[in-house]
Amino acid sequence: MDILANPPRKPCACLAALLLTLAGCGGGGNSSSTAGTGTPDVNDYASVIVDSGPPQVNAVNSLYTTVTVCAPGSSTQCQTIDHVLVDTGSSGFRVLASALGGGLTSAQLNAETDANGNVIVECTQFVDGYSWGPVKTATVQVGGETASNVPIQVIGDPAYPSSLIPSSCVNVPNGEEDTVAQFGANGVLGIGNYLRDCGDFCTQAGVQDGSDYNACSTTAPVTCVPAAVDAASQVANPAALFATDNNGVLIQFSPVGDADLTSATGLLVFGINTQNNNSLGSATVYALDPGYGTFQTSFDGVNLTQSYLDTGSNGYYLPDSSIPLCTGAAGFYCPATPLGFSAQIQDTDGDIVAVPFTVASADSVPAGDAVAPDLAGPTGTDAQQTFDWGLPFFYGRNVYVIFEGSSVGNKTGPAVAF
Repeated sequence: MDILANPPRKPCACLAALLLTLAGCGGGGNSSSTAGTGTPDVNDYASVIVDSGPPQVNAVNSLYTTVTVCAPGSSTQCQTIDHVLVDTGSSGFRVLASALGGGLTSAQLNAETDANGNVIVECTQFVDGYSWGPVKTATVQVGGETASNVPIQVIGDPAYPSSLIPSSCVNVPNGEEDTVAQFGANGVLGIGNYLRDCGDFCTQAGVQDGSDYNACSTTAPVTCVPAAVDAASQVANPAALFATDNNGVLIQFSPVGDADLTSATGLLVFGINTQNNNSLGSATVYALDPGYGTFQTSFDGVNLTQSYLDTGSNGYYLPDSSIPLCTGAAGFYCPATPLGFSAQIQDTDGDIVAVPFTVASADSVPAGDAVAPDLAGPTGTDAQQTFDWGLPFFYGRNVYVIFEGSSVGNKTGPAVAF
């Protein structure tokens, strides 16, 4: 799940990705896959799971974790929220207002405001929809790590109804995603390469149109106008605000094979080369475009310059008109038999690695199965320079996300390693 970029927005985790579900596919389920449990004496990790998501979501290849959110300075106004999507394609923590209320409400969190006391409210545009809600300050805990005074977004907060959403926010193909059923998760933990979700672009006065941040009045009738927002008040990557282990993350999965599974578990480890369980080891570091977090993928004779790794996408998304599309699972490929491919990833320093992958029929994924390692689909007509290496890329790999400005190995982030 990636946030759309408005060039020349820098920095921003951006470009096309889809959070989709498969439903109505016949067949039975299979077993689950489990990764390691971390190092007992190190508390820098959280468990992650691929399953069907919150009730009635029926997700496939969606990676979830559990996050505890508290009002700043409070140990009682807290709520632990499960099925939060882990997303390397965006930066910042966002929670659905409807998922709160079991110990913490949106009203118990302090709102971020501008110099005139207006509340900062964000439009978050994804390729498959948009979300709307105020920016609040919270304490965010994931596993054994805690970040204080983190600007987060509360999506679908009833204090800021849909009637306030500016028209510039809705210029994406699909509709509003302000409920758990629409969003496919109770929230999203954006742990992409960047420290803030918009960066310098959103600090510029006079160029904002409401498709990013807005300032909303606090007295009736409430009105909202486009606003430039200082970086310190923008939604922030919590993993970069931990006291330690804050230079990046490691996503660790055991191999799942070629079979579809009902679930798979792994680890989200914080920090790189900071503890004995997050060493870079033999992984190679690949530098990314500093503004957009992208690299080049060479596939089928075409150089796709706007490519990226993304746990928030539930399949490989690539342009290949020779692969048949599905008749049942819309938006996916359905070849008659599994197809083996290889593509070359090239970073901004010219380092190249060949990556094999398989595309199988999405129509053959059994009902109830949440892990589909060979799921793939076409990129949109406006994303023909994109190869989206979604969650299937992460199965059976240790994948590192290096934050901007942090040096790991022989390169400085934004970068990835595997």
